[in-house]
Order: sequence, then structure tokens, then C-alpha cells
Amino acid sequence: MAKIWPATSLTGRSNRGFSLLELLVVIFIIGLLSGVAVLTLPGKDGAALLNEQRYSLLAGLRSARAEAVFSGRSLGLVWKGAQGSFHVLTQEGWLPIQDGVLAKPLKMDSAVQSEITVAGEPLKQPEAQSADSDDEKNTTPQILFLGDGQVSPFEWRLLTDGAESVMIDQSLRLEDDQ
Repeated sequence: MAKIWPATSLTGRSNRGFSLLELLVVIFIIGLLSGVAVLTLPGKDGAALLNEQRYSLLAGLRSARAEAVFSGRSLGLVWKGAQGSFHVLTQEGWLPIQDGVLAKPLKMDSAVQSEITVAGEPLKQPEAQSADSDDEKNTTPQILFLGDGQVSPFEWRLLTDGAESVMIDQSLRLEDDQ
């Protein structure tokens, strides 16, 4: 004869399943263990950080060149401190791009240093600051992307502790991309 489980216990409550307190204790223990596991994960070393930054920078520069070719308009990159913004040449001058992928500023991680050479001259990098709208119109980009696909001559070296530096030039290829 098969055993039949009673529907309720002597107290009138179901004896199947877990109580709310038991579930909360298990969830707390799982959260505690996952927090410990995350803290023991290794951080990014210099080489991994440098790779991430160079691919992010290359993606932005290649997108600007493609946008310049497809739109037939001249674009430029204004680099200040550890970040840059893309501008478009209009009749009023260089204006920041407001829409699309290029509206998002390029940012460099604080652990990565960059050395930019434009037309053979080292770029003097002023600190990033909030500029007036009049100052924005007078801004001249350091790196230009022309509508015919040409890019102004530049070399951009990325450096970080614990890794060899990488260089990007106007061909928008890395040394190991050949």
C-alpha cells in the first residue's frame, strides 16, 4: 500500500517546502559567497588595459573616418587631457557632433598615458575644462578626417605600467595589424 502524505501537520500548517526564513538564509549565504568570489578575481594588468584602450580608441577613430567618407564632410578630433570629442566643420566653424556614435566622447583610462604627435610636432594637451559655446566654435581639431578618406598625419602612442607601448598612426592600424 502506498504511503499517503498528510496535507497538513498537527499545527494545521503544511509541512512541505521551506520556510521563508530558511530561504532568506540560503540567499544571504549565496550573496556572501559570490561577493567573496568577485573580490578574489584578478584585476586588469597593464597589457590587458592597454589592449582594451587601444581597441576602443581605434574603433572611435575608424568610425570618424567612415562617417567623414559617407557624409562627405570633414570631421575632427579635439583632444583635451584624457578625453576627446568629435567635431564637424560647418559654415559657422567646428561644432561638436550632437547625434550618433561620434557624439559620445572618447575617454582614456587614468592608468594609460598617451603621447600624440601631429605632423611631427608633439601635441600640447591642455587640461579638460568646461568651455563656453563661443570657445567651442573657435576650437580647431588636432586630428582631421576628410570626406575623401584622408586623415591628417599623426602618431598616437599609448603607454601603461607593465606593458609595452602601442602606436596608432593615420593609417588607423596597429603595429601588429599588418
